Amino acid sequence: MVVTEQDSNHNGATLMERLLEALYSYAALFDCLESTVPRSSIERLKVEKMMFGEEIKNIVACEGGERKERHEKLEKWIHRIEMAGFVNLGLSYYGMLQGKGLLESYGCDGYRMKEENGCAVICWQDRPLYSVSSWRCRK
Repeated sequence: MVVTEQDSNHNGATLMERLLEALYSYAALFDCLESTVPRSSIERLKVEKMMFGEEIKNIVACEGGERKERHEKLEKWIHRIEMAGFVNLGLSYYGMLQGKGLLESYGCDGYRMKEENGCAVICWQDRPLYSVSSWRCRK
């Protein structure tokens, strides 16, 4: 099983926790878009409005069952998946090289990829954006 998740804590109990984390994480996402995609791009406008805008609105304005966006940090996902009976397969050295090469092909210096607990973490500057991990059932 492959899991990819936004590496942010949007599952805080209070509005202030969620608001601050959303500000911090989405600022990085908007910043990387700004540096790689022209403002006039229709695709960029759609991502900003229909994806990020809706996610931010849900994180900040919704409570209880209405709130669907509950991103959590990689450490929490690792714990949950291990408790469900899965084992992290880790990523190969070759796989990490391929990922880094793909990021470099965008021609932008801000993207980084690092390995953390056997998972790939895609960063903008030093801010983790997304994690990718692979798992199998424990026997």
